[in-house]
Amino acid sequence: MANLKIGVFGCGNMGRALVQAMNAQWPKTEFFLYTPSITKAQDLAQVVGGVCLKQIEEMPKDLDWYLLAFKPQSLGDFQFSFNGDSKIISVLAGVKVLKLSEKFKVKKIARLMPNTPSALGAGANLHFFNTTFNPDEIAEIYSLLQATGKIFPMSSEEDLDISTAFSGSGPALIFELARIFESELTRLTEGRVPAKEIIAQTFFGSSTLMNSALQKEISFEELRNQVTSKKGVTYEALEVLQANKLQSIFASAFAAAYKRTLELSK
Repeated sequence: MANLKIGVFGCGNMGRALVQAMNAQWPKTEFFLYTPSITKAQDLAQVVGGVCLKQIEEMPKDLDWYLLAFKPQSLGDFQFSFNGDSKIISVLAGVKVLKLSEKFKVKKIARLMPNTPSALGAGANLHFFNTTFNPDEIAEIYSLLQATGKIFPMSSEEDLDISTAFSGSGPALIFELARIFESELTRLTEGRVPAKEIIAQTFFGSSTLMNSALQKEISFEELRNQVTSKKGVTYEALEVLQANKLQSIFASAFAAAYKRTLELSK
């Protein structure tokens, strides 16, 4: 792949994760980085050998790709005049292609919903391309992002927005579970055991088993049952979760996340 030049608007956690992953895969890629506060762009520029821009007007208008990685709430204040033939990758949660196209007068806009494990090459990245992209351009995006993890093309923006609550917000929910596990183990043992390490390894091992199950076509329910014996220790724990309607709680959480995604699209 030819050495590309990419303009990046927003260098927070997600923008940084994507740029670092792309740089690891294609170290000769040139990054032009802008954030209003400048500091995060400066830090990232040092890591990837990019160019930090102090003013948004300094962003070149003839780059191969542009990455929108700022908060969707900031879209109304974002002012930059793209060329009509610019190619944009947007990670703005909930913001539809049509809205971006009308704002920027650009036809080629792809939506990307990555998650933070992308920084380690373990991301679950959701993609939606409108029909204006040709096969070579789509292949170029995949080449850029293959170091971020697995790529899941979405057939519609609705599917992408629904899935965002699971893959995009999912790591935070998993980390919250891990925090609860660690907190309770620490409390019950009064700090006598290395709770953080035990829980981290438990989650890591469980995730490894889930990925192995994909190859063997074993369901997550089957994996759960393999740990659970009738009237055993795990059985009692699961009974408590079921009695307290854990699945219903998560369903409400995902519904709230999706509702917020729709609000951001307006």
